[in-house]
Amino acid sequence: MAKLSKEKLDALKSAFIDDAMSPGDAARKVGVSYGTALRYYELWDEEIRKGREKQLVPQILESMKRLGKKKRKSV
Repeated sequence: MAKLSKEKLDALKSAFIDDAMSPGDAARKVGVSYGTALRYYELWDEEIRKGREKQLVPQILESMKRLGKKKRKSV
């Protein structure tokens, strides 16, 4: 596997985690091939999943709180 610069690796990881991009979209954004992006996506699978969960769980909990308040008001 060809070595990518630290900047490209960081940009690729950020595209996967922060921007929730697929390997194809991330490859276009960062300027690497689809195959390279896919390999890193598979290599970082667990880290990407944990990063996305860390972002999404608080949002889901907040939504549940808001929905619970709306139900109580309407009952």
